[in-house]
Amino acid sequence: MLFAYYLSIQWGSVLLFLFIEWAMVDFFELGTFKKANTFFQKVTNFFMYGLIGSGYLLYIKFKNNSWIIRKIYMLIALVLHGILAIIIYFVITFPLELILGSF
Repeated sequence: MLFAYYLSIQWGSVLLFLFIEWAMVDFFELGTFKKANTFFQKVTNFFMYGLIGSGYLLYIKFKNNSWIIRKIYMLIALVLHGILAIIIYFVITFPLELILGSF
């Protein structure tokens, strides 16, 4: 179940970057360190990339395109990300329900 929550958080980050990308990019860049030297900076970067990293990485990948094309690509990525999350969730939970469902 925790993995499903993680995938839904990643899906939500892509959704936020789709609609309010300028605010999310500023928030993400303020919350991360470019060159992490200390343990605290590395932990901070790990949690930022772990929670909302997929939206930022997709934004970086598509930022050279025009605004409307970037939005279309982010929408396609959002749909594919959601479908992938649902498939992974059922692949993980179906065998567990077969094994643990008899108890």
